[in-house]
Amino acid sequence: MQNLYIRELGIKYLHECLNRFNGSTGYLLLFFLLCVFLYFKGSEKEKKLFVPVAVIMGITVYNPLFPVIIAKVTDVSNEYYRFFWITPVIVLVPYMITKFILFIFDKENNDTNKKLYLVLGIVVIIFCSSFVYKDGFKIAENIYKMPNELIEISEIIHADSNDEYPKAFMDYEYNMMMRQYDPKMLLTIDREDYLYAVSRDYSTDMIYDKEKPQYRILAFLARGQVFETKTVLDGFDMTGTEYIVLETGNQAIDRLLNAGLSKVAETENRTILKYELKDKKPFELVDYSEVYANGW
Repeated sequence: MQNLYIRELGIKYLHECLNRFNGSTGYLLLFFLLCVFLYFKGSEKEKKLFVPVAVIMGITVYNPLFPVIIAKVTDVSNEYYRFFWITPVIVLVPYMITKFILFIFDKENNDTNKKLYLVLGIVVIIFCSSFVYKDGFKIAENIYKMPNELIEISEIIHADSNDEYPKAFMDYEYNMMMRQYDPKMLLTIDREDYLYAVSRDYSTDMIYDKEKPQYRILAFLARGQVFETKTVLDGFDMTGTEYIVLETGNQAIDRLLNAGLSKVAETENRTILKYELKDKKPFELVDYSEVYANGW
């Protein structure tokens, strides 16, 4: 994960990874406790679905030694957390809680210990998770679950550009969000380059590398490294970057304006700049019609 490296943390990596991704290890503990419960009290189908998988996961994915062993073959520090997405943790826990709620409120079930079960269930849920209002109860600004400002920026750029697929550089937060919201917004920096940029400086050789012009853009706009502005402008030309979206107040804005860029608009927290490309080449989607016509 971002800023977490197996070779540096060793067996502590998994714990740090879980804390960052899950908020704590309590939810994971609840999963394994429920698997133990299913082993003794679950139906045959539930046992076959969840218990063997939990054993395999305990030996591999959630074994602190496992990422260390994998790292000896290949570095998976930035990808290891993806294992959490394919595991049944997020399926079993809500499934069992739903069964528990139905059991408690089943009028045909006359178990005299219902109230005790309810209290114990609430205690377990509280200690194995976070309160929904821990960071304040937030209502989504729109149906896209994205900041209104991000949507506004997208609309401004599309309205200003003559291209169906304009290309833009954005700060890390909005770069990550824009790729989810607007498929017609081409982004100069991909996720992996940004993950590197937030944790490492760029060497002189990297900044002047003509095969990786995005490095000079990140060095200047994300890392704040100081070098001649022309090198950055060359990076815009080589990557085809026409729009630059920065947080208002970023010191790079004045340097870019002095270098000839124009201000398109300002939103609540961002400033949108435009660079006139020397050799503009509109982006075109690959035409796969001939491939499909041949039977693929």
